[in-house]
Amino acid sequence: MKRLLPLVVLLAACTSSPGKSPDDLHGVDWQRATVTADFCGVEGPVTLQEGKAQARSTTWGEVDLWLDSRQPVSYGDVDADGRDEAALSMGCGTESSQLAFGFVVVRAANGNPEIIGEISTTTMRDDAPHVPMLTEPRFEKGAITVKELWYRPADANCCPTGASLTRWWLRDGTLKADPAVQVS
Repeated sequence: MKRLLPLVVLLAACTSSPGKSPDDLHGVDWQRATVTADFCGVEGPVTLQEGKAQARSTTWGEVDLWLDSRQPVSYGDVDADGRDEAALSMGCGTESSQLAFGFVVVRAANGNPEIIGEISTTTMRDDAPHVPMLTEPRFEKGAITVKELWYRPADANCCPTGASLTRWWLRDGTLKADPAVQVS
């Protein structure tokens, strides 16, 4: 049986060392990771317990954070070092509503975890009944492309009919988005 290792992911700006992490992020227990949640307006690191946490958002007040249970982590090599990075699929909301979705992208650098950045939605219609969702991260050398699923006014909560692709480039040590391209 493969042993899962807990991982503490701290902001690069922190001066304390989070300790060693595996060079292969596939063995990390992401359900107990410490991550960032800027996509939700949460300042500072948040520690997940069983893939969930509560935090204070500067935008929405008290919020729940969760690791997407359908596909919690995607892997691929964005920085072309021959090792996979991890994109953690995260959600943010309250008991009554979903507020934001994002990916937290992590790499192992010299045996230590390092956050490359966060991917958030870039497409939001003023008349949309629901916040956009992120899915299908595709890793390539120097970039991650994600699909944004967004709602038109007549869409049911289950079924967004709008879709855009956004490419996030690894530049100056962080992720920066190109404009979204509508595909449906």
